[in-house]
Amino acid sequence: MGYTTDQLMEIYFQEKDIFQRNQILTYLLCHMPADAKMFFLKAFKKERYLDMKLRAVRGYAVYATECEVDVLMKKLLELLKKRSGSTSYNYSEFESMRSVFLMPYLLQRYNYECFHVFHDQLEKQYNAMPDCFKNIFSLDEYGQMYHIRDSEEVKQSWNQFWHDREK
Repeated sequence: MGYTTDQLMEIYFQEKDIFQRNQILTYLLCHMPADAKMFFLKAFKKERYLDMKLRAVRGYAVYATECEVDVLMKKLLELLKKRSGSTSYNYSEFESMRSVFLMPYLLQRYNYECFHVFHDQLEKQYNAMPDCFKNIFSLDEYGQMYHIRDSEEVKQSWNQFWHDREK
């Protein structure tokens, strides 16, 4: 990237573009700074998207105790439950959170009860979605997105879904 991790942490909070913040956060998660506990806590508070908040938790967990992480995960769980009412087909955030980069990593690395509770709720809401909104993309172990299904096939399945709902 050409910047130091300290510079990237400063740029992150100045950046308005979600894609750029996502790139910076992913980079920092793969190249963990020596002490970035407060950075990840502030990133959690700044972000409004669940997957971005969960990325911040992944970084925060490196420095924090289980009790400290639990506080953030309880907030995240509340937000997740609210999403089912307001954004019932929230595939984009769900696919990211379910990827090996986030929930499976956190469960394997830390095995905290709060991660299991969140994961169970995430899976419940994900499974409640129609199939056309599932398995569209994922993230690899470095947080890089890859497509699972062809975009044209996804578009056709969505069109069919909305057409069938109009009947």
